[in-house]
Amino acid sequence: MIALGIDTAGPVVGAALWHRDGTLLSHISTRQVRGADSFLLPVIADLLANAGDDLTRVAVSIGPGAFTGLRVGVAAALGVAFARSLPVVAVSSLRARAAGVPGEPLVLALLDGRRGKVYAGRFDTTVFPPRRRGDETDAPPAWPDTRFVATGEGAAVYGDQIAAAGGSLAQDPTACPAAQVARLAWAPDAAPLAPEQVRLNYIRPPDARLPAPSG
Repeated sequence: MIALGIDTAGPVVGAALWHRDGTLLSHISTRQVRGADSFLLPVIADLLANAGDDLTRVAVSIGPGAFTGLRVGVAAALGVAFARSLPVVAVSSLRARAAGVPGEPLVLALLDGRRGKVYAGRFDTTVFPPRRRGDETDAPPAWPDTRFVATGEGAAVYGDQIAAAGGSLAQDPTACPAAQVARLAWAPDAAPLAPEQVRLNYIRPPDARLPAPSG
């Protein structure tokens, strides 16, 4: 009973294996600004060889995050799921990052959305899986008016502002949460999907738009 977890929502991408009994079996990640697939696919192949027939579930971050990276990760996850006839658990990239900071009443998970914006989600991690506190947003940074811990690549970008607002940074805010993605595959509220049911959650609409019909 092993889950494969994949996260490519930010510049640090990775994959992990998590046993249903709570054991992290393997976790490999690297900072990969371009060509995430060139790193990810060989890593997944190695993990699959280690998991063997005990792999029973695939989990993947579906967003928000970098458009190209998310597509690479989801495509890899669906490829494994189709090939092995396995269900897929779609995981919020922000919830996965919050899960790496346990025991906090308020964790602010942030991914740098550029253009002065962040993808943000607030979570209570005194419980597992983390409980969402409001909707995930794509907006300029906004800081809670109470004590909070910030994590995610966006937290590293806005570290000075977070400190000025009375927040603190997680120990390793830019760590790849692939292990937490795999762990969330076994969460009580996990909802396994058929591969064809998985949808990306970009939040932000793509820049490219179809031209308006003439006439």
